[in-house]
Amino acid sequence: MFRQLLFCFSILFSLPASAFEISENSWPDGKTSFYVAIPGFSPSGETWQAAFTRAMDAWTDQTAFEFNVINSFVSPCSGQQTANLGDGKGGAGFASTSCGSAFGENVLAITLSTLSCSNADCTGPKEIIESDIVFNSTLQWDIYSGPLALPVQEFERVALHELGHVLGLNHEFTSDAIMQPFAGDLATLQQDDINGANFIYNGVSTTQSIYGIPIQLPAQQQFEGPQDSFAFSGTLENSDAVVDDKSIDIYQIHFSNDSQVTVSMHSTEIDASLILARVDSTQQLINDQFFQDSNGAGGTDAQISQTLPAGTYWIGASSANSLETGQYDIAINSSNVSSLSSMDTFTSVYGADVEINPNPQIANELALTDSRFEDRYIDVYQFEVSETVELRIDARSSQFDTKLLLVDVLPNQALGNVFIENDDNGGGTNSTIQSQLEPGTYWMAVTSFFEDSTGDYDISISVVVP
Repeated sequence: MFRQLLFCFSILFSLPASAFEISENSWPDGKTSFYVAIPGFSPSGETWQAAFTRAMDAWTDQTAFEFNVINSFVSPCSGQQTANLGDGKGGAGFASTSCGSAFGENVLAITLSTLSCSNADCTGPKEIIESDIVFNSTLQWDIYSGPLALPVQEFERVALHELGHVLGLNHEFTSDAIMQPFAGDLATLQQDDINGANFIYNGVSTTQSIYGIPIQLPAQQQFEGPQDSFAFSGTLENSDAVVDDKSIDIYQIHFSNDSQVTVSMHSTEIDASLILARVDSTQQLINDQFFQDSNGAGGTDAQISQTLPAGTYWIGASSANSLETGQYDIAINSSNVSSLSSMDTFTSVYGADVEINPNPQIANELALTDSRFEDRYIDVYQFEVSETVELRIDARSSQFDTKLLLVDVLPNQALGNVFIENDDNGGGTNSTIQSQLEPGTYWMAVTSFFEDSTGDYDISISVVVP
């Protein structure tokens, strides 16, 4: 068995929205123990141990990962300077160096993880077999709530952040998250943190919807073809959302191409009822793409087979009878088909082509054949807003510096009162717009910050729920 040491530095956290980052390394059984009897009291009078234990409990209570507390002190540097890379016991404590090496500038704490590699090159995902956390004792520390009160660092939120590294999360640059790389006012786990941990350890994360029903995001959300198969299991419970007196779980998936799709729901504990529905950018159902079945597979099973246009869909797993509970299995099989109908495109009065595209996820490229706008290539998309909604639009690219534009459009293509542009809120080459939109027609455009740039990009549109 091969081993190596992974260093996760924390210059700690503060920015905006929703895309956790994972290291691809994880604990094999989704849990670990920590020796947490950190000696001493904070200036506010509380023990460091109590705050660290609360941070562990937060991850355990809100995610699929489990931290176990052992009330005994073990130095986090024990064994770190030997070929053994640790002593087999996860510890946490203060030190003036990172186990003999100087802390980097602005580094508040560091997580040291020992990994088990499955091959001599140590490539691919690895198992974490030990983690230790060292807090920089040369800084001022306390335990307090509210805004960050520099130069005094707040211990518990830093502990939360470092424990996120322990379970396999990397820094998150674009979302409200305790895993942001720089210290800020966030002091509790955010939904993005919870989603990331749950994705690592049970393959499903969740997002909120305008209907007050959480939407579950399975490990495979993108179906790109030419053929895809994916299966997962779930359980209808009394705590689930209820629609028409029936418990329901909703999952979101996306077909990148027009596809022949079969979704099956099998259960021996409930009489299965299945829904497959397309949604647009504002989470509104598209009426002519709504399908439901409760006995298409015979017995207590359900099945829907349809040829579907590319887009985002919700799968609703429910029961034929009121408030049934029990386990079920979902299987999705898809294969690409010849285009049903390409997105409608028209040339606007401004000379730029506009594609009518209601999808909340779009993958495309700025190309030499695109329309031009201010010496830059541009792609323009039209979508409708039927009810007042707050939308977040993210444009991401690793090939060019994106610029995102949003404008409302009147029936004669005159521009309305809304005009928003952004070229850097998404961090790096990404851009983000978040705004409350009234009902109407909108154009969303992706262009580049620099002239004549081209390359691939992705757009993600999400509804922001208070």
